[in-house]
Amino acid sequence: MRKKRTGKLFFRRMGAFALASAMSLAAVVSSAGATDFDNDIEALEQRQRELAWEREELENSLKDCEDNIAEREKYLKMYDEKMTVQEEEIKNIHEQIDILEKDIADLEVKINAKSAEIDEGIVDFKQRLRSMYMNGNDSLASMLVGSTDFYDILARTELMETMSRHDNDMITDLCAKIDDLNAQKDDMVAKMADMQQKREDAENVLTELQKTYAEHEQTKEWYENKAEMDRQRTEEMEDEEARVEEELQDFIRQRQAQLEKEREERRRREEEEREKRRKEEEERRQREEKERKEREAEEERKRLEAEQNNEEYVPPEPEPEPEDDDDDYYEEPSYNYASGASEGFTWPCPSVRNTTDNYGYRSIAEEGGKGDFHKGIDINKPNCAGEEIVASASGTVITASNTGNGYGIHVVIDHGDRISTLYGHMSSCCVSVGDEVRKGQTIGYIGCTGYAYGNHCHFEVRVDGQTTDPFNYVSP
Repeated sequence: MRKKRTGKLFFRRMGAFALASAMSLAAVVSSAGATDFDNDIEALEQRQRELAWEREELENSLKDCEDNIAEREKYLKMYDEKMTVQEEEIKNIHEQIDILEKDIADLEVKINAKSAEIDEGIVDFKQRLRSMYMNGNDSLASMLVGSTDFYDILARTELMETMSRHDNDMITDLCAKIDDLNAQKDDMVAKMADMQQKREDAENVLTELQKTYAEHEQTKEWYENKAEMDRQRTEEMEDEEARVEEELQDFIRQRQAQLEKEREERRRREEEEREKRRKEEEERRQREEKERKEREAEEERKRLEAEQNNEEYVPPEPEPEPEDDDDDYYEEPSYNYASGASEGFTWPCPSVRNTTDNYGYRSIAEEGGKGDFHKGIDINKPNCAGEEIVASASGTVITASNTGNGYGIHVVIDHGDRISTLYGHMSSCCVSVGDEVRKGQTIGYIGCTGYAYGNHCHFEVRVDGQTTDPFNYVSP
C-alpha cells in the first residue's frame, strides 16, 4: 500500500512539475517579447521626457525674449521721448542763434553808421582846422576887423570855442556809443559762442541718444528673431510630441494585445493542464480499480482455498486511505486575467468624489479661456493632495513614471479586452511597470505634477488606445 501512495504522489508531483515547467518556459518567451515592448515604450517615454525638458527650455527662452522685447520697447519709448526733447532743445538753440546772429548784424549796422558819423565829423573838423591853418592870423585879423566892438569880438571868440567843443563832444559821444555797441556786440558774440557750444553739446547728446536707440532697436530685433525661432521650434516640437505620443500609444496597444495573447495562452495552457490532470486522474482511478479487483480476486481465491482445506479464512485488515500531506497537495495556479468589461470598474479616488473639467471640449480659465479637448475627468476637492488613487480594475501596469507628456507622474494599467486606464498628475506612484494589480489596490497619490493648475487626479479610460468618456465605466 505504501507503493500505491507513493505512485499517487508521484503523478501529482509530476503534474505540478510539468505545469510549472510549461509556465516557466512560456514566461521566458513572453518575458522576451514583453521586454522588447517595454524597452520601446521606455525609449519613447524617455524621448517625451527629453522633449518636455526642451519645451521647458524653449518656454523659458521665449519668456526671456518676450521680457527683453518688452523692456527694449520701454527703452525705445523712453529714448524716443528724450530725442524729441533734445531735438526741440536744439531747435530752440538754433532759433536763439538766429536771433543773436540778427542782433549782431543789426549792431554791426549801427556801429558802421556811428563810425560813418564820426568819420564825417572828423572830416568836417579837419576841414575847418585846415582852413584856419591856411588862413593863419588873417582869420584872427578878419575876426577883429569884422567886429563892431569888443563884445562882438568876445561873442565871435566864444562861438568858435563852442563850435570846437561841439565837434569834440560830438566825436566823444559817437566814440562812446561805438564802444557801447562794440561791448554789446562782444557780449552777443560771447553768447553766440556759448550757444554754439550748447548746440554742439546738444547735438552730441542727440547723437548718443540716437546711437543708444539704434542699439536697443538692434537688440529688440535680435530678441524678436530669437522668439520667432523659438516659436517655430515649439511648433515643430508639438508635431514631434504628437508623433511620439502616437507611436507610444501604438506600442501600448501592441503591448495590450500581447498581454491579451499571453492571457489567452495561459488560459489555454491551464485548460490543457487541467485536461491532462483529468486524464491522469482517470487513469489513476482505473489503475486503482484494477488493483482493487485483482486484490478482491486474490482474496476470493485465498478464501476458496481455505474452504477447500477446511481452514478458517481471516480477511486482511483494510488498509486506510492515505491522507495527503499539505506539501503533497497540488493546487491549480490562479492567475489574474483582469477583464474590465467583465468585472466592472470602481471609482479611482475613494475619498474624493467631486469632479471638474469632464470629458469633452472645455475652456481653460488659467490660459485666458483657451479651449481644448479634455480626454478624461479631473477628480479633486480642497486639500486633496496625498489622497489615495486606486486601480479602477485589475490588470497589468504598462506605464509608471513621469514621461514628460503633460500627465506628470502617471500610471497606465491594461485591463484586457483592449481597455486601459490612465491616472495622471500623481505626487508619487507605488507600482512599477509589469506589476499585476488588483481592483481597488493603491497605485499612487493625488498631486500636481505635469501640466496642472492644482492638485487633482486626471482619469482616462481608453479602448484600443482611443479615449472615451470615463463616466461610461465609473460613477462617483
